[in-house]
Amino acid sequence: MINYQRTPEPGGPPLSETFDVFFSYNRKNREIVRAVREALEDRGVSVWMDEREIRGGDLWIEELQEIIVKARSAAIFLGKDGLGDWQKLELDACIYQNRARNIRVIPIPLPGMPDSFEIPIFLKSFSWVDLRAGLSEDFLEQLTRSIPKERTEPDQEETPHRPSHGPRLHNLPFLPLGDLLKGRDEALRTLETNLQGTTSAAAITQTQAIHGLGGIGKTRLAVEYAFRSGNRYDIALFVVSDSPEALRSNLAVLARLGLPGLSPPPSRAQEEEVAAVLSWLGNHDRWLLILDNVDTEEAAEAVRKILPQLQGGHVLITSRRRNWPVGIRKQPLGVLTKEEATQYLLKRTENDRARTPEDTDQASHLAEALDGLPLALEQAAAYITHHQMTFSEYLEIWEKERESVLDWHDEDQMDYPASVAATWQTTFLRLSPTAAAILRLAAYLAPDPIPLDMFERGTKYVEDAVRLLREENGQAVESKPIRDGISELASYSMIDREDRTFSVHRMVQEVLRTRTPEARRREWIERALRLVDDFSPDEPGDVRTWPVWNVLRPHAAVVVRYADEAGIARPTSRLMNQLDQYLEAKGLYDEAEPLIRRSLTIEEEIHPDSSEVAIRLNNLAQLLQATNRLAEAEPLMQRVVEIMEASLGLNHSSVATALNNLAQLLQDTNRLAEAEPLMRRALKIDEDSFGQHHPKVAIHLNNLAQLLQDTNRLAEAEPLMRRALKIAEDSFGQDHPKVAIRLNNLATLLQATNRLAEAEPWMRRAVEILEASLGPDHPWTRGAHRNLEGLLAAMSSEGPQQP
Repeated sequence: MINYQRTPEPGGPPLSETFDVFFSYNRKNREIVRAVREALEDRGVSVWMDEREIRGGDLWIEELQEIIVKARSAAIFLGKDGLGDWQKLELDACIYQNRARNIRVIPIPLPGMPDSFEIPIFLKSFSWVDLRAGLSEDFLEQLTRSIPKERTEPDQEETPHRPSHGPRLHNLPFLPLGDLLKGRDEALRTLETNLQGTTSAAAITQTQAIHGLGGIGKTRLAVEYAFRSGNRYDIALFVVSDSPEALRSNLAVLARLGLPGLSPPPSRAQEEEVAAVLSWLGNHDRWLLILDNVDTEEAAEAVRKILPQLQGGHVLITSRRRNWPVGIRKQPLGVLTKEEATQYLLKRTENDRARTPEDTDQASHLAEALDGLPLALEQAAAYITHHQMTFSEYLEIWEKERESVLDWHDEDQMDYPASVAATWQTTFLRLSPTAAAILRLAAYLAPDPIPLDMFERGTKYVEDAVRLLREENGQAVESKPIRDGISELASYSMIDREDRTFSVHRMVQEVLRTRTPEARRREWIERALRLVDDFSPDEPGDVRTWPVWNVLRPHAAVVVRYADEAGIARPTSRLMNQLDQYLEAKGLYDEAEPLIRRSLTIEEEIHPDSSEVAIRLNNLAQLLQATNRLAEAEPLMQRVVEIMEASLGLNHSSVATALNNLAQLLQDTNRLAEAEPLMRRALKIDEDSFGQHHPKVAIHLNNLAQLLQDTNRLAEAEPLMRRALKIAEDSFGQDHPKVAIRLNNLATLLQATNRLAEAEPWMRRAVEILEASLGPDHPWTRGAHRNLEGLLAAMSSEGPQQP
């Protein structure tokens, strides 16, 4: 979600100020919650309580993000009516803030809350202040003591990097850590010197690469720098760039984030969106672009190619790679010192750990054991906070797990240290089965945002994965709702949660995959594969499915790779084919071709003459035809017809489709006499199968009309063309790309009969529809533009036409 700095309606202190406690409550409990607020304010406690009846959808989410970062604590009121709709969003924000900057969370049960109340798992680990006995002085005294107050003296450890404000507009994945960021002052100062030491008028974009081990905190440092940049940047943009495909797809997303002066392209064609974003960056200044996880040579090369197009702003790269060309400043990032890591652990757990006199010494021992690696430190602190234990209790558990980790961990073969593995294993073994199952399934997806809807709709696969865990460890299983599992993972810092998505750190994914028992790995991959396959929309070539496919694309690409390596034929082949169709529809032929070829190979190994083979042959042939490799495409099309006729009979609709596609290929190679009988036969089959007004019939009418036009039988072609247009409009609506193709073809025919004035409005309408639906860079749109230019040139050369 894009984040704007804005001022919400009155409901608490001005947002320029921090306040003591944020109130989250169900609107049905307003009266008693208001009484608590008034009593606290009488005691000098500043409270934010929103009393609006209706909130503005995504606008409230944006407001919430700004409000909650000003709170020192959050009170969650729980009554007999359960959580309110907006309260669920507020609870997610509190989870994040507790993990990110350790704000205190105070659950408050209200009068009438039954003992059977289903308590969100995240709240179970906090100290409650009970209101069920009524609004008494004892209650108010306990609550007042639980709410942290503003410090009157500055923290001596407070970092000097305090902005007057951060970027006005951003899509940064985390909120700032504030005082929890330990040991990175010098790194922040280096970034400031290297980047902000140049003026916005610089002709060349300043580029900096932060490099270091996985889990060292490179991404966190880049995001923190963005937030602490004062008024240096108006806009901060975050782009996961771990592959050339990810770089392009995530750049494309920026086209729809509301960049000032950039109108989102009317279509969702990826190349058009990327071009628009790069053009915008090249023509504006005061922006920061973070290119995250550029770890492979292919990803680095893709980044290097776009850098010359970026002028006026700053680029910050995070990478495990040390080698970058001259012109890109390199900044290494190391682990935290023992002292820095100790201070982080003490600060991160200060409100919720069980305290002992030995806390500092024990935190120091733990910091040393974890090698000062921020990812391991955060997960250890989250575990301690969740269980409200002492450092020594955690160390005892951790040491036991470390002994078992050393049995399988190989420093030379693995990209993560044993300390991370032991920390991860300590947490994973204590997760509920539902949370553990979600996490392990996510290990076989991309590290990009994962749609929560996919897991909620795929509950049966999560439940099946829970069963696998039970068989693996022999424990009894208590099933939980998916949402509770996600909340549990967030509270342990095993995932990053935002809105309706979550993501898993790539190093955590790597450890998870490593520790999946070899004998069970195929089963886990198959369930992750089916989870994605079931969520993938049919008709991936239809622009109406692209909002889902745009999010699903990286996960589909990753899971089919793991599934193929594991020898899982189906539904791997189907999902590859679906992804190929989506990429082809976007004109991304280079990415699509390896997928459809591999899908074809899989199906041929199962049954060389099946209809599934024919479908892949047809799709590959059409890709070859679209990329002007007609000689390669023809034998594939011929084979499709043979397979379909042999398996389905001579009069099946799939045979008609195969005949039509072969005829079009023959037409493209100017073998019209061979093509015409195939087209007429295809038309007859589908008219008999579906009737006179079916969209498939329109396809045959259109193609036959074009062939008749090519053979100069224009009078015979025109009624077929008009009939095809009418069917398309009735079937798809006035603004569908298929309607535009029919309009383009009819206009071309009218031009051929020298009716130029009649052709022009049809051609203009075709161009408008294609630009709006597919974008100006799509091959269909470019073709329609060329046709319109040719028509206008013909009209100009002939002069005004007589009516």
